[in-house]
Amino acid sequence: MNRLAKKIGILSVIFLLAIAVYFMWNQRNTEKNEVMVYTSMDEASLPVVYTQMYGRNMNLLHGYVQDMGQTVSREALTVLPQDRNLNLGIEDYKGSITGIKYEVRSLDLSRLVERTSLSKWDQEDGTVKASLPIQNLLTKDKEYLLILTLDTSENGTLYYYTRIMWTDSTNGKDMIDFAFDFTTKTFNYDQARDLTTYLETNNTEDNTSLGHVSIRSSFSQLTWGGLSMEPVGEIRATLKDLDGVMCSVSLEYQAARKGAGDDGELYEVEDSFTMKWDSRRIYLMDFERTTNQIFSGQKELFSGKRITLGITNPDEVQTRKSPGGNCIAYGINRDLWTYDQKQSHAVKVFSFRSGKDDGLRSGYNQHDIKILSVSDNGDVDFLVYGYMNRGIHEGSMGIALYRYSSKENAIGERFFTPVTSSFEMLKEDVDQLSHLGTNGMLYLMAGRAVYGIDLNSNEYMVLADSLSEGGYAVSSTERHFAWQEGSDIYGAGVIHLMDLDTGIKREIGGGEDNKYRPLGFVGDDFIYGIAKAGDIWSQNGRVMDAPMYRIEIMDQSGSIVKKYEQDQFSIADVTVDGSRIHLTQVVKMGDQSYSVSKQDTIVCNQEISDEELKGIGWYASEDRKKIYFVQLEQEASSKNVSIAVPKKVAYETTEVVELKSRPQNQDNRFLAYAGGHYLGSSRSFVKALDLAYERMGVVTDQNHEILWNRVNRPPVKSMKNPMKKGGAFFRNLPDFAENGVKEGVFMIDARGAELNQILYFIGQGCPAAAYTGQGGYVLLSGYDQYNVTLYNPETGDSQKMGLNDAAAYFSALGNDFVCGVILE
Repeated sequence: MNRLAKKIGILSVIFLLAIAVYFMWNQRNTEKNEVMVYTSMDEASLPVVYTQMYGRNMNLLHGYVQDMGQTVSREALTVLPQDRNLNLGIEDYKGSITGIKYEVRSLDLSRLVERTSLSKWDQEDGTVKASLPIQNLLTKDKEYLLILTLDTSENGTLYYYTRIMWTDSTNGKDMIDFAFDFTTKTFNYDQARDLTTYLETNNTEDNTSLGHVSIRSSFSQLTWGGLSMEPVGEIRATLKDLDGVMCSVSLEYQAARKGAGDDGELYEVEDSFTMKWDSRRIYLMDFERTTNQIFSGQKELFSGKRITLGITNPDEVQTRKSPGGNCIAYGINRDLWTYDQKQSHAVKVFSFRSGKDDGLRSGYNQHDIKILSVSDNGDVDFLVYGYMNRGIHEGSMGIALYRYSSKENAIGERFFTPVTSSFEMLKEDVDQLSHLGTNGMLYLMAGRAVYGIDLNSNEYMVLADSLSEGGYAVSSTERHFAWQEGSDIYGAGVIHLMDLDTGIKREIGGGEDNKYRPLGFVGDDFIYGIAKAGDIWSQNGRVMDAPMYRIEIMDQSGSIVKKYEQDQFSIADVTVDGSRIHLTQVVKMGDQSYSVSKQDTIVCNQEISDEELKGIGWYASEDRKKIYFVQLEQEASSKNVSIAVPKKVAYETTEVVELKSRPQNQDNRFLAYAGGHYLGSSRSFVKALDLAYERMGVVTDQNHEILWNRVNRPPVKSMKNPMKKGGAFFRNLPDFAENGVKEGVFMIDARGAELNQILYFIGQGCPAAAYTGQGGYVLLSGYDQYNVTLYNPETGDSQKMGLNDAAAYFSALGNDFVCGVILE
């Protein structure tokens, strides 16, 4: 009997243990599954298009529901086959395509080259195969804009954009193959040894984070720091530029770490290549890899006083706390989360990602999120801007304002405004100014205008439009905005200064002889300069600056807390860097003539903090290097954390707000690109050149025509008759005052550029002018690896000067160059 009881007892214990293990296992898996849910939103439904090029499916194109003109044309460049029959693959998903047509236009849209409708196409298993028989109307090696239009029964008319080029060159294939081979080898330590010859490892490069790797990184960085990483799914290639011997291509893919546990780690990766083709080898001019971990939201990531985000880059992370500090909203890699520290409750507020599609559409990365406000009860106001991957605005480029209600656990859209801009340019505007005021107004910068939107009525006003570079300033908190009236970048009679929280506006001005210029902010203290009307610094026919006689700093109450003014000196070239104001003192030498005296710096005692990284930290992981996290004030216990998603996205209260302002001033702007990405723009060619130079990039005009390319420069150039080749350039030189097209030549003010930078223009067949004094100049008509050729237009004589000697000579004269691009 005792033996039987003992057996029953043992079996009972085993049974109870089995039940316990089962429930623990089941609970663990249930917890995992409850994280892997997604925001309730209509799934993506628009077709995607890819081009067949060099035997590969490349250049994945996404559809737009609005006409985007040429604003997104730099997303991809498609090289046509020799017969010009461009083969396309279209993932239709719902089989809804009813018509296909296309247009070919010049990049500035002014000339229609071809408009054709297709009468037939093939469809199989949800994929449409179509061939575009582009006519023999193209100039070889010249870029055009292809606008593909799909008529669909489900989504109306959709537009797809790519630049196209017809060329005899096959260099592009070799360089794209090189990029694929390079990326593939980085996942195999032994094979990657072949890549060491392409690296330019520099001890000054940051090798502490796997989120960013460059051509200057260590070999360990290139090979994932020893992590067992592997690509997941296909590698998607996009050709960004093919200009002579230069090629820029982007490879995007997902990667996972082996042995990272049951849940694994998933990363979004982009490899950007800039290459130069040579008959002997391909030169890797620049390489950059960005890696951002997709935040899974697993409970284990909430522990101690941290929410662990993983491997990422600082510009992919943002946080904002509620006034009481308990609720934290954080954006990570285009996803928005909140965390209630007292309740240990996390919410995945917004994400376009979907667990139901192939990720080509819902995972598209041309959008971002900006947190505007967080309430103590967990409510969040936020913007989603850029390309809309899913939902009722799918296929639109625009800005949407949402409010998440913690009580209702739901998202409500407040308004949506469409824009016609590339995402990267829109991001530049939104990052400068998008502020939700305590007065119930949302202030947005878009398209060089600032709007104030009343969230109670969705009515808007144009606060300022046709903004010019240097004619406005935004405080680092985005609470204060200052702008001048008129288009004169060197000052105006009045500056408007507005507190965007209260709506209170001040006007700064006084005296008919004074001109006022906004210079920037130190924190929320406003800096402006005052000049005398007519005080212009001109040199060789071009305005250098309008020197100011005083700088003033005004605090938030309107009091002047600092004045900078010195007898006998004027102030030029003012820049604000944190709490420091850098300026140049100049002395007036004559009518519109000044001489530089010395550099000076005003140091403000106000502490300037980096708001963007506030609440974000990192630690050094033994295997994954720098790991980013959200800093908590209270301890979090993984087992006690609950995770939820909004039950719905409501559009009942939404309204489409069409933001319109006066037509913009058509001033010439130069755009800088590198690695296929927009770096910024400026009215100054040299400022745009500086952005692109270190990244082996290009500078384009507003229509995306390449004006300058660091890589595509011939090693030798010689013009036998520069006056004939550059006749139009020479004729327009005496009256040249500002950038613009004259007689088929784009005349460019390149003062401040270095000699080796302006050799590109000579290499493209147009001489450059270098001023040697007031009104005197020589033409640069050729170069080789040792010398530059100087041509005297008065005597017709040519002479050679060593490159180093010439660089020093022209530098001493201020590097006062004028260059030209001969347009076809």
